[in-house]
Amino acid sequence: MLLAAVLGLCLSSPAAAQDIRFVWKDHPSLRAGKWLRIDFRARVQSDMRRSEAPTKDDRDPANDVARRRIGIEGRAGRIIDYQLEYELDARTWRDAYVNYRQFKAVQVRAGKFKLPLGLDETTSATSLDFVMRARISSRLTPGRDHGVAAHGIVLNDLIAYEAGLFQNDGDNARPSHSTRVFGGRTNAIRITISPFHSSKSPLADFHAAAAVSTTTVPEGFPSIRARTVLGASFFDSDLWVKGRRQRTGLEMRWRPGPASVQAEYIRLTDERRGQRVDDGDLPPVVAQGWYLSGTYAITGERKSRGLIKTQHRFGAIEAAARVEQLTFGSTDARNDLSTSRRADIPLGNSDRALTLGLNWYVHRFVKIQINLIHERIHDPSMGPLPGQPGFWSRALRFQFAV
Repeated sequence: MLLAAVLGLCLSSPAAAQDIRFVWKDHPSLRAGKWLRIDFRARVQSDMRRSEAPTKDDRDPANDVARRRIGIEGRAGRIIDYQLEYELDARTWRDAYVNYRQFKAVQVRAGKFKLPLGLDETTSATSLDFVMRARISSRLTPGRDHGVAAHGIVLNDLIAYEAGLFQNDGDNARPSHSTRVFGGRTNAIRITISPFHSSKSPLADFHAAAAVSTTTVPEGFPSIRARTVLGASFFDSDLWVKGRRQRTGLEMRWRPGPASVQAEYIRLTDERRGQRVDDGDLPPVVAQGWYLSGTYAITGERKSRGLIKTQHRFGAIEAAARVEQLTFGSTDARNDLSTSRRADIPLGNSDRALTLGLNWYVHRFVKIQINLIHERIHDPSMGPLPGQPGFWSRALRFQFAV
């Protein structure tokens, strides 16, 4: 409703009514003077995934996944940005927000959008270096929710910040068909520093950031689940929780020339107030993980400028590699660890994965990605292949985006 009102006011401007035109540069766009810009966006992708281990949905052995999204984004007046994105297959809105941008140092965004935690999670799906996000991104970050956030860049572009209040703790932690508990009202803040941004050295693109989100979870089994790359369980998350949920994230990214290096660490804790057999408090249950990834444009394009604008007739080719680990509970070899739902220190498990990838940017609209993944479960008895700690998976993605 807010977006409709903004667009209506802008279109009613006499200046806008006199100059309405259609242009197509990177994508189709409708312009109305200097008062309104509507960029039309669409993305179609098809994935084929196979694994030696059982996956989340074994009904389709080829595990084909297709997604279709449409949307608009642009600017209304000179002080409002907006974005609307709808997923046709899931019949749900993805991003739907307006952003007041009059001042660079203080802007305000309201609607449905991603909470400010997780570099890989907040990267657009069209710009991902791998077919699937790292597990700490898909499992431990909040994802999208309804809220309002202040953000901006200060101190001559040295520091960027984003701080917001959200209705819940994101759709990553809120499965659509589950009785498991998730967080209510959530606070989140992220601070990013770019110490060399004004230099002409290869370090100019380097940035580091830290983020924290907090919420309260009611009594029950948590909706945060341990999953392999293709969705199989490797840890029983049926642990009683109640109280404060906190996420803490650290990240860095550096893109010198045709190369890039990216790393993240995320830790999630759920309190267990009153969950001891004598109604006392238990130590928080912990889920944490990290990844380190790197890419190199074999055809020589600069990573920070994007590879979709390649000058080669056959497109751009990029090699990628990522190592990551996701851990739930404790994996220490101690006698007092237990699988009880009210254990002081739950016996946990971890999954380490190595992903090797090749990305082919055919042209600005088409990207093809191939990933080969090897996973190793710390305790295979909890994993998808009891008695076999390691297994291979592969994924292929075809993506068209405009």
